Amino acid sequence: MGTEDPLVSIVIPTFCEEKNIEGCLRSLKHQDVVGDQIEIIVVDSNSSDKTRKIARKFTDNVINIKERGVSKARNIGALRAKGEILLFLDADTLLDSEFISELCKSFTDPKVACVTGSLTGLENLGLIDNLFRFFHYTILNKVASVSARLGFPFFPTVCCACRKSHFLEVGGFDEGLAIAEDLVFSLKMGKVGKCLVNMEAKSYTSLRRVTQNGRMKNYFLYFRNYFRVFILNEKPWIHDFPHTAEI
Repeated sequence: MGTEDPLVSIVIPTFCEEKNIEGCLRSLKHQDVVGDQIEIIVVDSNSSDKTRKIARKFTDNVINIKERGVSKARNIGALRAKGEILLFLDADTLLDSEFISELCKSFTDPKVACVTGSLTGLENLGLIDNLFRFFHYTILNKVASVSARLGFPFFPTVCCACRKSHFLEVGGFDEGLAIAEDLVFSLKMGKVGKCLVNMEAKSYTSLRRVTQNGRMKNYFLYFRNYFRVFILNEKPWIHDFPHTAEI
């Protein structure tokens, strides 16, 4: 990657992520780009564990806030960011070493406003769970690709990037939502520019939410709350989505 490549600011919201944040941050330190091309910002919601202590080993940009809410944390991090490109990343997600460089290739097209990478399950589980993991992420990747081509992108913010100028234009994430805030955000991005999935930008994310709550229960929670957001125009909050032990 050349010196003309844009600065990428990586915003990671956290809440009690001491078991996951180090792996995530190590994957950022092993990107095949020059060190000064990325900026890492961790926004923690006053965790009681060692999340912030671990994060400070990798970045000086560790912000502690008193409020809960993943959207608030992402918005605070984005406003602090110096980069032209914002990458929103979950604390339990690892990136392939070429993720950032692949991401930057997508943004060479000035019409592109938002990019997500391909998702794969992180854990190596038993046979049945591994089959579920394969189909689960195959479907998620396909939904993201097809919805983007149809003009209404549904991108999870497990590893989702956008131009900061477009982030400011759409007003960032809806801080009144505890679920589907990422889908609402990507839909807004689809109105201001081109959105796409770069399958060569590979990420590996945890299935812990699914395994902790059970596959069918987890899907039921998601679809019930998506129905409330997109059909009933309600705003479910954290207590309405009990699997969210994290931010």
